[in-house]
Amino acid sequence: MFRPSNPQVSLLESRFLVPPEKQARLARSWAHVFLTRVMPLIGEECMRDCFDPGNGRPNKSIRLLMGVHLLKAWNDLTDEQVLENLEYNLQWQYALGIQADEAHLPQKTLHNFRARLLESGQGMAMFDGIARGLAELDGLSWSRQRLDSTHVMSDIAVLTRLGLFVETETLFLRELKAEYPEKVSSLGAAVVRRYLEREGYFADAKRDQAQRRLPVAAQDLLYLVRRFERDASVNGWESYRLMVRLLEEQCDVNGDAGEGGTGGEPSEKIALKNPKEIKGASLQSPHDPDATYGHKGKGYEVQVSETCVAENPYQIVTHVQINGAHESDQHATLPVVMRLAEKGMVPEELEADTGYGSGENIVACAVEGVRLVAPVQDPDAPTKVEHRWEPAVEQPAADPSAQNQEPPAEPGPLGLGDFRFDATFDEAVACPAGHAPVRQEVLDGSVPYKATFDGERCRGCPLEGRCPTRVVAKTGDRVLNWRDVTAATATRQLEQREPAFKEAYKIRSGVESTMEEFKGRHGGRDLRVRRRPQVELAAIFKTAAMNAKRAAQYHVERLQEALAGEPEASPVTG
Repeated sequence: MFRPSNPQVSLLESRFLVPPEKQARLARSWAHVFLTRVMPLIGEECMRDCFDPGNGRPNKSIRLLMGVHLLKAWNDLTDEQVLENLEYNLQWQYALGIQADEAHLPQKTLHNFRARLLESGQGMAMFDGIARGLAELDGLSWSRQRLDSTHVMSDIAVLTRLGLFVETETLFLRELKAEYPEKVSSLGAAVVRRYLEREGYFADAKRDQAQRRLPVAAQDLLYLVRRFERDASVNGWESYRLMVRLLEEQCDVNGDAGEGGTGGEPSEKIALKNPKEIKGASLQSPHDPDATYGHKGKGYEVQVSETCVAENPYQIVTHVQINGAHESDQHATLPVVMRLAEKGMVPEELEADTGYGSGENIVACAVEGVRLVAPVQDPDAPTKVEHRWEPAVEQPAADPSAQNQEPPAEPGPLGLGDFRFDATFDEAVACPAGHAPVRQEVLDGSVPYKATFDGERCRGCPLEGRCPTRVVAKTGDRVLNWRDVTAATATRQLEQREPAFKEAYKIRSGVESTMEEFKGRHGGRDLRVRRRPQVELAAIFKTAAMNAKRAAQYHVERLQEALAGEPEASPVTG
């Protein structure tokens, strides 16, 4: 049964049971900020539907459980460490607003709370309530934000190709042995020996051995898949479906299905695919089927956006989401902007690196009212000289009076980027000479936008010979046809060469320290969970804890400034 937290303060809370000097220190510590500014922002109503409305025992305080998980993520603790701190850490009890005799939770309660968050999908609602609440309390602006991604690993081992085959088959056979030992007995002795009797040894091979063992593991995989594909008591297991997936992704099978030959060998012919043919979304571990492979390795990509407004007293993370390691940042840009819009925290300007920059993304963000400040690939950018390969040669000083100086190069032709367009690049504002078009149209076809410029004005223009517009024979007017994404790309390629763009873009680099904070201090580099929903919930907890920590640090500094000379507040510890 759902029961909201009791807002009444008890005189038996830990903070009232210590001497006045300790109370004063607690009131200047992170714990006081957490209690007074973070805990009230934890929404509970979003969890109401997770409980029976009128039956069962009342739930443990949602606010308390969420607060405990924030403190857990704050210092990257295990459940065991969390429960120990809850029992004996005075600052934790103060921060959570609980009495010393009630500072106890079973580990199952923590597990069940996470399970309910995963089932209901309300983890992000909890995050949003804290982020938006802190922004409103402390007057933080989200008009300018920066976006970046970082690679994380779930709690899996990095397997070789042979190791993947062996572990997937072993996982199935281990489950089969536990449920139907008689079916294991009916299998070939070699299969049982390779994957159960000396579990794991078959994958523990040197390079030359692995090349010989891999085809054997593939044959065993085909044999097991065919052996149980019509067995309804087994073929619904996830471990069996993972074998089928592995077979489809890693192997080519030809011939007649069924068992043939001696010793249960299949009559079908199986061949391993070339590694270059295997997609990044393929199975990487049977223990985490959601993990994929990208250029940064196996695992997931965490997308994080945060404020970067200079006037903010501190910056907060506004959104976090999980993508597959094989997914490009190009495809994450617009979904992040749309989610920020849903939250009512969409920025006016979004800073991102080249991985997010493209004409398509610039236009799509502009339609949502967001200026995407991200470089795009520029094929015309000057090539940097690699001095390691070309030793520097001292050149004589130039003689100003020299008569044999080369004349300056003739200016090249103008391009689409020299025109000025509106924010969404579907209307031309002015030509390179500053003249507005006399007429604009939207056409059917692959190049839909057309602007017509007055031919009389264009004649005699000093840029006429370099202008990319074409002349209309009948009227003498000049016409420009373009695609919005092409215009956006061309415009950005010119913008990003300018010192003003480079200076404004420097603020994006600050997100790198946020990523290091997430992966280092808060344990995001190697997570203790598996599967995409659990990884996303862990990222939500960790980024929400980052926001709470930043707020605490800011307000503790203000308290210390106001009470200069008093003992400093102790940091949060596990």
